[in-house]
Amino acid sequence: MKKALIIGGGFAGCTAANMLKQKGFQVTIIEKTEVLGGGCRTFFYYGHPYTYGPHHLLVDVGDTHVWNYMSKYLNLRELKHYNMTFVGRDNAFYTYPIHKDEIELMPDKEKVHEELKDRADVSTARDFEEYWTYSVGETLYDKFINTYSKKMWKIKNNKILDEFSFSPKGVALKTGSKACFEGKKIVAYPTEIDGYNSYFEKCVEGCTVIFNTAVEKFDIQKKKMCVNNEWMTGDVIVSTISPDMLFDYQYGELPYIGRDFLKVILPIERITPEPYYFIHYANDEPYTRVFEYKLLTGYKSLHTLIIIETPSFNNKLYPYPIMSEINKAKRYRDELPDNVFSIGRMGKYYYDNMDVVIKDCMRLFERL
Repeated sequence: MKKALIIGGGFAGCTAANMLKQKGFQVTIIEKTEVLGGGCRTFFYYGHPYTYGPHHLLVDVGDTHVWNYMSKYLNLRELKHYNMTFVGRDNAFYTYPIHKDEIELMPDKEKVHEELKDRADVSTARDFEEYWTYSVGETLYDKFINTYSKKMWKIKNNKILDEFSFSPKGVALKTGSKACFEGKKIVAYPTEIDGYNSYFEKCVEGCTVIFNTAVEKFDIQKKKMCVNNEWMTGDVIVSTISPDMLFDYQYGELPYIGRDFLKVILPIERITPEPYYFIHYANDEPYTRVFEYKLLTGYKSLHTLIIIETPSFNNKLYPYPIMSEINKAKRYRDELPDNVFSIGRMGKYYYDNMDVVIKDCMRLFERL
């Protein structure tokens, strides 16, 4: 029987394990913590379920593959995804993404309209700041994006962010529905109170999982890694860790930003107004986002749990949208030998959601 070694038991690692065992591989997962699921795992705080950052399943409208795959393991329910942003200079909360109708509620709406009439060609934008100002004008950029982005990435200038190819046409002001992803994505979450946890357990049934263990050394060209002072090898290796680690940072270390999460239970059934449950803070407060979990998880209680997110270097959650770093990550991945795969948000050094991870695994392993 062919062997597969998987580094990391988060969502990507568990999904890869599930698909590889279905291909007949003997699968071993090396996980540095004591649990599976990574940031997508549900924990409980005085009975309240939460994850480290909310993790909706976003599925492209018309794409049945991801929905059908996850539905085999979990009961999914569709949600509507609503965000709001507190803009301090207006002392007001507005829907986010920026909604065209709400410009009329702004004290400087005339200035905003003038800037929208006289925008530069967004296709000429060279950095994140120009991308946004050319899209919506300086005033809306300053209200919603400027400070938020700087504190999110812990940078002094948004001009160092130069990867925005995901939307070459620029940022569109929202019209019609105020729900995020409307008409583009189906937003879903498990009905199970422990979220995706049972999915992770089903993925690793029949696999060997080595918990509380990190890989000590890599000889990735020979498909070998040292674990607990013993060298292990496999016919297939799947890595979900940062690709620079596989090569001992030969071309330099890849930067990430993380989050610290402050959990607060409040003596009220619900705090965010229907239908919102994300609140972004675009001002000089240290935190970027407050999230109320009940609408996402379906948990019933007379109290509510919110989590306050503050940017931090204490963990690695978000790869930087900087082309020099993206190219560095690609240089590492290009050196991987055949049947060694680097997947997931860290493995690809790209902000992948769960649907992309599932589709990547389907594509990568279909010919094995």
